[in-house]
Amino acid sequence: MTIQSRFNNVWNGGYDFSNPANLQEITAVESYDIAADAAQYAPSDVIDSPWGSNRVVSTENHDGIETCIKEIIVKPGFMLSLQRHRGRAEIWEVTDGTLGVICNGEYSEIPSGQSITLPEGAVHCMINPTGKPVTVKETQRGICREKDNIRLVDFNDRATYPLTSETEYKSALLYRDIMKKLKGRA
Repeated sequence: MTIQSRFNNVWNGGYDFSNPANLQEITAVESYDIAADAAQYAPSDVIDSPWGSNRVVSTENHDGIETCIKEIIVKPGFMLSLQRHRGRAEIWEVTDGTLGVICNGEYSEIPSGQSITLPEGAVHCMINPTGKPVTVKETQRGICREKDNIRLVDFNDRATYPLTSETEYKSALLYRDIMKKLKGRA
């Protein structure tokens, strides 16, 4: 079995390669040129999502290394997409509540006042397993672009990119188990 066959048959068994939205997402991810993307975050940008919101607090650029600080609020019982980034690392500092985190196939909970560092390329997700909003200060370092989000699995059924590694597969299984529990409570 070739590597591509393994990804398609084993790791992506539930992935719909005939879905036009997924095919569009594959094309967008594979054609994206992060170095040519000038669409940097701007302070006060607010992005509302089904899971909550994020607001850009500040941005800086020192010798080509960008830093973007966001305030992220995750609604009770919701989770962000399982994703990874090509151009940046992130630090998540929980400022209110307890955040569930998937990072490279492992689950942990981060209480208020604590933080976690996610290296560039890490497969990750924020989860709010509690009954009250969770607030996170996210510090991005590297090349900070919204289009650099490679969505692998999504709580809200948005288009996704197929899994391409064992770490992504392990993370996706964990994500689906948590998602089933959260959606079962709703």
